[in-house]
Amino acid sequence: MTRTNSRIAALIALTLVAIAFVALGGLSWIVEDGNVQGLLTDTGAVGPIIFVVVMWVTQPFGVPGFVYMAPAGMVWPFPLAIALSWIGNMGSSYLGFAFARWVARDWVKARIPPRMHVFDARLAEGGLTPIVGLRLVFGQLPPADWLLGVTRVGTPTFLLGTGIGIIPGAVVAVVAGGGLIRFLLNLPAATAVSAVAALAIGAAGLMLWRRHRRGGRPVGRPHSDQSPA
Repeated sequence: MTRTNSRIAALIALTLVAIAFVALGGLSWIVEDGNVQGLLTDTGAVGPIIFVVVMWVTQPFGVPGFVYMAPAGMVWPFPLAIALSWIGNMGSSYLGFAFARWVARDWVKARIPPRMHVFDARLAEGGLTPIVGLRLVFGQLPPADWLLGVTRVGTPTFLLGTGIGIIPGAVVAVVAGGGLIRFLLNLPAATAVSAVAALAIGAAGLMLWRRHRRGGRPVGRPHSDQSPA
């Protein structure tokens, strides 16, 4: 099975789970009934700490940050939700960076998507600009953390560049994500399910179109073997 087909299969599986979740009222249980919101807001400082720690320990394993940032704007005021999302993303990104640099360098090098290697030469030159650019394009995807971990980028530069580069994504995820959830909650269940399915079909179509455009061949170039300073 090719990588594209594997991604489509995973997307279909996640879509079926999401459809079942919405159809069974899971979204309403979380947001409207106040179950999760009460847990996070009625426990003082413990709630934000739980939110951040959960982001730290799950995002490095591929859980999208959007899953946490979108509802955060409905739990806390936007400034606090954005700040907590930023802290959560910074921690998870550093864990991915440290894992690639000091624990499993060879393993992660073999799993960095070829399309990310367009940043190799620019990262080798140093500076904040390529790190900020990488974050603006790929956000907090774990492979982006891995790529930075196997280059010569120093830890302080990684932290500063990542801290700047993830701000726009966090703002959009909190503000727009919260609006999307509210929109889905105001729809009849059947319409909400159809909307989720339409988004999944569109994403699968985009994957297939990109694969067709490049003729089924991988893009990018092999990663150069650079050691951290």
